[in-house]
Amino acid sequence: RAVDELAEKLDELAAEAGEPWKRAVLALVADAVEQHGPAGLLLVQEVVDDLTAGKAPDIDWANPRTASDVVAQLQNAEAGRRSAARDFAARVGDVVGRLLVGIVRGLAAE
Repeated sequence: RAVDELAEKLDELAAEAGEPWKRAVLALVADAVEQHGPAGLLLVQEVVDDLTAGKAPDIDWANPRTASDVVAQLQNAEAGRRSAARDFAARVGDVVGRLLVGIVRGLAAE
């Protein structure tokens, strides 16, 4: 049941990713998790928070194209999009984090 709920939430997030800034955030999440595991989710939230606050993020760990895209999409975004980006990144992090926990628990049970 929990796996089905997570799959449904991932489908919802993917369906919402029609806007370039959402695709950029998802690409950043993929880079972060690939390079840093679950801790990468915190890095993404920090980057999004910094960008939406008008600060220069510490993003040198990301693929250069991904970093460039997310900076371009969020650095000069209007207030509404900045708030939406923070919320979207938090939702993605929550879903991916729960998915990773489920995978690790499954591996530990084997």
